Amino acid sequence: MLPILIKAADDGESTYKAQCLKCLAQAVTAMGHTQMKIKPADLRSDAVQQLSDEELYKSIAYGVGHKEYAHAFAARGLSAKQIADVVTYIRKFARNSKK
Repeated sequence: MLPILIKAADDGESTYKAQCLKCLAQAVTAMGHTQMKIKPADLRSDAVQQLSDEELYKSIAYGVGHKEYAHAFAARGLSAKQIADVVTYIRKFARNSKK
């Protein structure tokens, strides 16, 4: 992995843990996936990993592709760089990722 991508993935991990994971973990612990308004995607799945970076970015930033609940993290104050870094981090979740 190129140093710039490693840095982006590291930054993305920090943002993911601060902005995404806290709510997902709380919702799963408190209610379980069946009670959640939106069902979290398996970020390792082919369905997620086959999305283009642009599609994944739009899903995170603007809630594109979510019919019941649009999380729209861009409207919640995340910068374009933070969202792009989260996309880079999510790519590390691929089931067959090469290190």
